Amino acid sequence: MVVDCHNPKPTNLMRKAFCSAGLFYSLLVISLSVNAQRPKIKYGDVSIKDFESKAYSIDSSAHAVVLASFGEVEYEGNSNGALSIVYKKHVRIRIMNKNGFDAGTISIPLYTGNSSTTEEKVERLEAQTFNLVNGKVEGMKLDSKSIFKDKLRKNLNVQKFTMPNLQEGCIIDVKYNVISPFPTSIDGWEFQGEYPTLWSEYVVSTPALYDFARLMQGYQKFAVNTVSTSTQLFNILDPGEASQSSSLIRYTAKVVTTTMAMENVPALKREDFTTTIKNHIAKVSFQVSRINPPNGVSRSLMNTWYKASEDLMKNPDFGEELTGNLGWLKSELKTIVGNAASEQDKAKAIYNFVKKNFTCSNHSSMWKSSSLKKTFQNKSGNVADINLLLTAMLLAEGFDAKPVILSTRDHGVTYDAYPIMERMNYVISKLELQGQRYLLDASYSKLGFALLPLECYNGSARIIGPEPFIIRLSADSLHETKVTHYIMMNDGTGKLKGSIASTFGPQESYQIREQLATSSKTDYMDRIKKTYPADMKISDVAFDSLDIYEEPLAVKYNLEMSFDEDVVYINPLFSEAQSDNPFKAAERLYPVEMPYALNEVVVSTIYVPEGYTVDEIPKSARVKYNEDEGMFEYILVKNGDMIQVRSIVKLNKATFLPEDYTSLRDFFAYVVKRHSEPVVLKKIKK
Repeated sequence: MVVDCHNPKPTNLMRKAFCSAGLFYSLLVISLSVNAQRPKIKYGDVSIKDFESKAYSIDSSAHAVVLASFGEVEYEGNSNGALSIVYKKHVRIRIMNKNGFDAGTISIPLYTGNSSTTEEKVERLEAQTFNLVNGKVEGMKLDSKSIFKDKLRKNLNVQKFTMPNLQEGCIIDVKYNVISPFPTSIDGWEFQGEYPTLWSEYVVSTPALYDFARLMQGYQKFAVNTVSTSTQLFNILDPGEASQSSSLIRYTAKVVTTTMAMENVPALKREDFTTTIKNHIAKVSFQVSRINPPNGVSRSLMNTWYKASEDLMKNPDFGEELTGNLGWLKSELKTIVGNAASEQDKAKAIYNFVKKNFTCSNHSSMWKSSSLKKTFQNKSGNVADINLLLTAMLLAEGFDAKPVILSTRDHGVTYDAYPIMERMNYVISKLELQGQRYLLDASYSKLGFALLPLECYNGSARIIGPEPFIIRLSADSLHETKVTHYIMMNDGTGKLKGSIASTFGPQESYQIREQLATSSKTDYMDRIKKTYPADMKISDVAFDSLDIYEEPLAVKYNLEMSFDEDVVYINPLFSEAQSDNPFKAAERLYPVEMPYALNEVVVSTIYVPEGYTVDEIPKSARVKYNEDEGMFEYILVKNGDMIQVRSIVKLNKATFLPEDYTSLRDFFAYVVKRHSEPVVLKKIKK
């Protein structure tokens, strides 16, 4: 089965499909920490002692602390001839100050199907806020009138409420069950979140009717991770057909129980250089892999990528039109291709036509919103509409083209082994031409041929076709080089006049072009001025290759500075100096994810102004980062009245593990320190 975003909670796959043997498939090593101490917390049982802590050692500055979070998954028979899932949830949170009041708002997602019998429902909801008043614990229960239900999107509602009487230092206690008619879809569990958690536990008991793959992410270790088996009696009421009476089915099945718990889990706070924080939260998710019907043959529900690719190409919301009659495009293509001399020129003409004439309304979808013909007529659509149309036009012209699906950086990582469509949200096109592979995205008007936006570089993509191979799209594979030249001349009047020219890499070039599409060159120059001292004059900003999207963009402008102080301090790298360390936190719990590997080169030539002499220049330096993962070079040479400077900051990869964070932070601290050292000029006394 391919789980897609149209139906995140699959409905019952079969009724009366029961058996007495099965397997819970896990990707994790089973372990148990003998030192783990499960807290003894009972709903509503709050004592004075629970208020004693004014701060918690896990994070003394936390605005709220999750004291305990418990979740249980159990199966029970229902009256529709199948099984339901019962989720039992209990959370207790200490709110330390008013900045933690957000923790007092509870949201319960509820998935729906196509009828009232396929709708998740909340039962046995209990919630209280406890405060310490005059040495006594006083509780206030949640009023049922304060509970609201909203529809977020198709197939998803949310039941939401804010706890009463929230005060600094209060404890909220919430307990409820959710009854779900979707037995093949087990909710995942987040052990980590916005606030530190002292104990988080999830117990999942599954009957042998279903096998599940367990998928884990994050960097926290389990305090408890055990698997046990038992036997359970299920009572299922089969309503029968219209002409038949209902009947009770009683059967005994093997049940596999997995207990997972984490202790003292720190809050996960978003830092700079992060694709999306949800990639790094410690969590577990489940994917149904097999169904084991009674007296029948077990059936795999976990598709291979070959089967998933075949299904997608038959899906009218994705690839069905690509395999149909594309003759309606022929007359349009004659005009578009025109007299293009080569096959590559033809492909570029088609790509540029789509890019220039179609507007993308949504850059997060792998499903078409309309037919390709309608998209062509309307000249607009989502990213799937536009890039599937591009693929169709290339196919109609006789090219070897295929769609490619992926997940963007802010959408989260994918699992290469499993074709889980809900994890995909983007479509591009792959063109094979004369032994060369080109990846194309026509949804952004400022992109060049065979260039992809940064958001696509999120690990891997998947070709949809007879051979659904992986395409690796990692940030580490992107190498951006920026080269800047300064020259500052002595004009003979005590001033320095000169110019700067910067040439950018493909990604930075694209970003600047996008900025200039919605702002003027004057706005751009104003932003540049803010990076220089107030007495530096900026003029005559000019751009090279602004509209040639396959070429690197260059920016040039003139500089002028004057001074008459006895002692003058000049940063020889001017605005290109690394003035701040981008890594300010003392530690980091998850990887640093830079957008690309970088190579920033600055070359500066400064002629000493008339009436001054060089009193001091910074010392040269050359250091390596982790041997071959990067380097910093800072070379300064004085030759008569000329100072020549070269700075190179280079990192050969974009992603760094948490254990590398300290060394990376220290590397940039060293760069900042050296870049902050000025050239010192002194006025010559007459």
